[in-house]
Amino acid sequence: MRALLLSSALSLGLAFAPVAGAQDYAAMANLEQSMAAAQAQAVRDGDEQLTCDQLQNEITTTMTDPAVQSAVAANGADAQAQMDQMNAARGQQRANMATNMFMGFASSFIPGMGYAQMAQQRMQAAQQQQQAQQNMAQMAAMMERMTPIMPQLMRGQRVYELAQAQQCAFIQQQ
Repeated sequence: MRALLLSSALSLGLAFAPVAGAQDYAAMANLEQSMAAAQAQAVRDGDEQLTCDQLQNEITTTMTDPAVQSAVAANGADAQAQMDQMNAARGQQRANMATNMFMGFASSFIPGMGYAQMAQQRMQAAQQQQQAQQNMAQMAAMMERMTPIMPQLMRGQRVYELAQAQQCAFIQQQ
């Protein structure tokens, strides 16, 4: 009975997973569209005539914009949180592996223990799926933060490429 309830809960979780995935793909498509539009706007007449000093001033102004700084800081914090979660999950996986090995060994001697092991594995799978959905939602939030600053990022990339082509000193120092 317990295994049936656990199986039903897992199936219910799988049924709602595509909805979250569709939202994440929509965010990715939105980011790609804003990136394409921003790339088209990044090129300006007279760019090739800009001096190294002018290029440096423009890239500094573009990248120190408060909106850019805020989005970069927020995405950096999210990325660090994801790394921390992954590190914690590794420890949990090691513990689960030891438990699964014990349960597998014990099931060869104790009748019905295989069902308990199967239920535990289903529970672990459900937890992993929930974590994957949380990670996808966090990635979507990061992409949504990037969309409004895409014009500045693409302009910064354009200016950087121009500075590289001119072999500007401020690029060479990096």
